[in-house]
Amino acid sequence: GPVPADYVLGPGDTVRVQLFGNVNGVYEVDVTRDGILNLPEIGPINVSGIRFSEFRESIGKRVEQTLIGTQASVTMGQLRTIRIFVLGDVNQPGSYVVDGLATISSALYRSGGISRIGSLRNIQLKREGRIVATLDLYDLLLEGDTSGDRRLQPGDVIFVPPIGKTISVGGAVKRPAVYEVRDKATVANVLTFAGGLIAEAYAPGTRLERID
Repeated sequence: GPVPADYVLGPGDTVRVQLFGNVNGVYEVDVTRDGILNLPEIGPINVSGIRFSEFRESIGKRVEQTLIGTQASVTMGQLRTIRIFVLGDVNQPGSYVVDGLATISSALYRSGGISRIGSLRNIQLKREGRIVATLDLYDLLLEGDTSGDRRLQPGDVIFVPPIGKTISVGGAVKRPAVYEVRDKATVANVLTFAGGLIAEAYAPGTRLERID
């Protein structure tokens, strides 16, 4: 599929540059381990850590300045693979090699998914020892919201902590189950997770049981 504009270039990526106008040619060049792209007619360019959209714009300007009357069309070729770690309460923790477009959810899938004691609502993405993002899988599973599903970079660690507070919902609801909740959760919140009441539900007969 098409490479998103915010894809970050790195060693191992292949870039395809087509020149047309006064100078014509098609070049497929790999990014070196040092993050350098050696393009014929243009010279070496440091691309490590640069977004694809920024690189494409930079190449266009450089070609116009260096090769008068020539334009460039830039696309991505084969993408690099990266090594990441999935740790904590997952079924198969360990180190995995994934493609450059992998996200938190795809890495969790590779690791066999979250274990029964793992949290679905506080999945941590760590980069260089710091938490750079957290993923709430309820947003993805219940609402289809993928905005928190961050793209991975080499050396990233996905850590799944133990499950937090839980509430069991049973009876005449659409999705009876045990749900993980955050602080200040209400009955209405949990009923929303459970899909609401079914048509035959007798709402006045609802009861709240608490283990004290």
